[in-house]
Amino acid sequence: MGVRVRLKQEVRRGLQQGQGQWQRWTAPLHRGREQRQLAAIQSLSRVQELQLPESWQRGERRWVLFSHYHPKGWLQRCIRRELQDLRAHGWAVLLLSDRLDAAALDWCRREDVGWLRRLNQGRDFGAFQDGWLALQSQRLWTQCERLLLLNDSVYPVADLAASSWPRFLEGAAEAVLGFSDSFQNGYHLQSYGLHLPGSVLQHPWWDAYWRQYPGWGGMTVAIREGEIGLSQLLMDQGVALQALHPVSRLRAQIASAELLEQLQRHCSREAAVWIQQQLLATGLSSLNFHSPAHYWAIPLLLDGCPFLKRWLLESNEEQMLDPLLVAGGAASLVDPEELADYLRPPIIGFAG
Repeated sequence: MGVRVRLKQEVRRGLQQGQGQWQRWTAPLHRGREQRQLAAIQSLSRVQELQLPESWQRGERRWVLFSHYHPKGWLQRCIRRELQDLRAHGWAVLLLSDRLDAAALDWCRREDVGWLRRLNQGRDFGAFQDGWLALQSQRLWTQCERLLLLNDSVYPVADLAASSWPRFLEGAAEAVLGFSDSFQNGYHLQSYGLHLPGSVLQHPWWDAYWRQYPGWGGMTVAIREGEIGLSQLLMDQGVALQALHPVSRLRAQIASAELLEQLQRHCSREAAVWIQQQLLATGLSSLNFHSPAHYWAIPLLLDGCPFLKRWLLESNEEQMLDPLLVAGGAASLVDPEELADYLRPPIIGFAG
């Protein structure tokens, strides 16, 4: 057994050394390709159309960049409701999408929602990158006092006013505000909702971040360089980060009697006890192993967060607790009719 273990270690070490050598040989090629990709992005090669809302042209100083994707170009009912709420609160909205059908464009015109059509690359941070660079090219950012970065990866609860949504729209002075935070792979605000003060946007390092962001990457890049990387940059520059539903508080709530009482308002005592037991099972590891928007979606929702992760509702391959166990029967949380055009469930076959 000892010889076998040593042999495995030697093979692993040899593979690592070979991989490192290969990366050193190919690094110049990768750098050249990445520089060409960045140059194309900086020249706005992915931007196909930019239609600014009239509210921007009238001088509205609170702006929203909203990343959207639907393979058929639908603007889903729940997303329209969220955008209407933003407009009602005086925010000027620019929708970032690769395609919008005729009905979506007509709706945007009626609601004074602008749009930027772009090639679908780089997920939400790639969309934010195109939005920033397109508006920067027109020197519009000096007018912005507050900026929201939002995306359609989360379902907005039916009664936004009863959640922490109004507090999010108010902002947190000079801090960057999010709904939830996480310690996974480095402390960060979860990027499905960020509220930034205008002072951040005026710093050269902010513009440099978007000009150098590898906006051709997939989900891993969007998380490491986007969600985590942006929060780390903000902290390095002395900008405070604040979460409305901090993960440390959610961790404590999992073991509380108050959570059990909250659960019983939505389901039976037996179900409430079972749900809390599943949540308590995550207490065997440190909180840096858990994304609250995924593992603790139910306590996050009951704490007032206005969003449910779409991934949990439509696939949930990791078999985490389904938030519809408590939200599905509450009219203030989920509108069943809105789920029909929002969810894109995977093909899984048929029973029987």
